[in-house]
Amino acid sequence: MANRIGFRDFLKKIEQDKSLQLIVDANVIISSRDKNHRDHQAINTFLNTIGDQVSDLTLFTTVTTKSEFLEYYRRKLLTEGILKIYKLNKERIIFITDRAKIEIERQLRARNLRQNREVQKQEKREQLLKSQGDEDLDFDVEGFSIDANYFKDSEIKEIKKSFRARSVNKELGWIALCEEILLPKLHKFEKLLDELCHYLTTRDKESLKYFTKTDVEWRAATQICGESGMGYSDAMILNMANHTSIEHILTLDFDMVYGGHFSTPSKTIITPTDRLKNYKSILKGI
Repeated sequence: MANRIGFRDFLKKIEQDKSLQLIVDANVIISSRDKNHRDHQAINTFLNTIGDQVSDLTLFTTVTTKSEFLEYYRRKLLTEGILKIYKLNKERIIFITDRAKIEIERQLRARNLRQNREVQKQEKREQLLKSQGDEDLDFDVEGFSIDANYFKDSEIKEIKKSFRARSVNKELGWIALCEEILLPKLHKFEKLLDELCHYLTTRDKESLKYFTKTDVEWRAATQICGESGMGYSDAMILNMANHTSIEHILTLDFDMVYGGHFSTPSKTIITPTDRLKNYKSILKGI
């Protein structure tokens, strides 16, 4: 029997006024915070509904998830900040070098092209669903990737190279740029995550209560990764889950649903109901 369940069925099975523990991955946390994320409303509606039904909801994650979360917001904050500074430069409020201006424009064109491709992919997907007589277009496996909105790490590095490290006269340097648009906000998001989740480690008092094996077998994550080819960060989450009595894993990631069947058969993988519908043919038989 499959160990995966959709949001709607899970909400029907919740025991009222009981405590509930959920292990969450980076995509869940990111979508809950980023209003531009396609799953923002769905994941918050789900979590709020659970919060109204249980006496206590505790979220757990791993330190690898923290890395993914902060990396996502590093790219988001730098993209938004660079574009803001680019605009202020055009208005002659902030000054940057001509080289930096040209490089930002070059990487912006690459970003815009990526966005257009995502839109075209989405349109083709919707046309296919319509041709098949499916009117429920809210779900799609290949939905618009929010990553398309932000500069890639390689693009940020090229922009960084075009700036002087330090400000010279009126020209803004890269270090000053980061201190203005990145550093304080990144600390804010780290604090937010630390307050939202407990990290699955024997050093955390709340997590320790749920560990069934305190001697963590770190190499088991390699086995999990190799079993289904899932990402190593996700494999780390499943490995830590296997060391605890926590029964439920909440995810928006196909790899977690897929790999969870093989590597964490005793856990229940929770994911959006309509996404399971899309995965049906792929997951058939497992």
